Amino acid sequence: MLRTVDAAAEAVAQPAPEPAWAGSAGGRTRVLFVLPELKGGGAQRVALALLSELDRNRYDVGLLVLGGDGYELSSAVPADVRLHYPPRALKLLGSWGGRLYTAWLGRRYDVLVAALEMRATFCTHFAARLLRKPAVLWVHIAFDRWAVGLSRKHARRCRTAYRDIPHVVFVSDRAREGMQHWLGHGGAGWRTIPNMFSAVAYARAAGTVPQGPAGAVLARMRSRPAVIGIGRLEERKGFDLLVAAAGRLAARGLDFDLVILGEGKLRNALVEQARREGIAERVFMPGYVPNPLDWLKAASVYVLSSRVEGLPTTIIEAMTVGTPVVATDCPAGPRELLKDGTVGLLVPMDDVDAITDAVEQLLRSDELRRQCITAGHERARDFAPERVLQQWDAVIGDALAAGSR
Repeated sequence: MLRTVDAAAEAVAQPAPEPAWAGSAGGRTRVLFVLPELKGGGAQRVALALLSELDRNRYDVGLLVLGGDGYELSSAVPADVRLHYPPRALKLLGSWGGRLYTAWLGRRYDVLVAALEMRATFCTHFAARLLRKPAVLWVHIAFDRWAVGLSRKHARRCRTAYRDIPHVVFVSDRAREGMQHWLGHGGAGWRTIPNMFSAVAYARAAGTVPQGPAGAVLARMRSRPAVIGIGRLEERKGFDLLVAAAGRLAARGLDFDLVILGEGKLRNALVEQARREGIAERVFMPGYVPNPLDWLKAASVYVLSSRVEGLPTTIIEAMTVGTPVVATDCPAGPRELLKDGTVGLLVPMDDVDAITDAVEQLLRSDELRRQCITAGHERARDFAPERVLQQWDAVIGDALAAGSR
């Protein structure tokens, strides 16, 4: 079967030139991470943060990007990571092209890591089973809630992958529980490892100072109260709730701006909603930014209005830079991050009134803001690289040990 993989991958097209591969990794473990693309999503940023911080004395790191280059986060890939893209001609094989190339490339590595659900997981599962190599699957979302929208075929593939691969990393305990509920059982090799805050990764993604309209918005945030939301402009992020809450806050006489960072199919709908709410002149949507830290630091309040998550890194970022947080109690992550509402304000999901009241409390009370800032700084220490990396060292080591038996 392996010869079939070689023949198929090489007959379609020769791979694009890649960095020379040394004959030995000098005793280091060769780890290949697999991502579907490098769009500016939270899970992709989390994966690149891990790649930035892994100990190069222990690991020789590669990254396979199945969708090719040209995305927002391409420049954030560490320079010493071996970056691989499938040959364009392999797209003629559809989904099989990615699987075949993952297997062809995976022969060079000791451990494979699917850094995101779905396509990256399917390709990694195929390659690991074919090559009989250890693999780790990484789950960033409350899978039981998210999987409701899956087709029967994709649900079946997911069940097969998560049953076959024993080592699975979840970003939160609730995400782990959700998978156990959806799959019908757990696994001895399952671990909860939280996302990390990597100053190295953020410095790499910082880019230039925003210019033009985006720069004007950031400058405005530094001179007056601003509420900020961050994420893809899609239904599960709940920005319709945030815009509705902003409308009610304005009706209560609060003077502030609402800034939403991100792109997506709901942009026009949100712009129209802001117009109907009568707050179009105070709602700003600058689009995607590679490094949100300056924006968070300039904001008065960060609001996570989501309906489903895994472990929203934006909350960690807000706590790190000292911005008070309001978050919906959605599955999964906010309750764990905010320690049941003792670190920030936790509100019921899909409750516009509760979001409105919580944001108003923070905008009106300097004392409450100071309490949240102090608690957030303390909580953010739990996501420092030195605390998270040792857990990844352990899961990679366990996968290797199991694969050698």
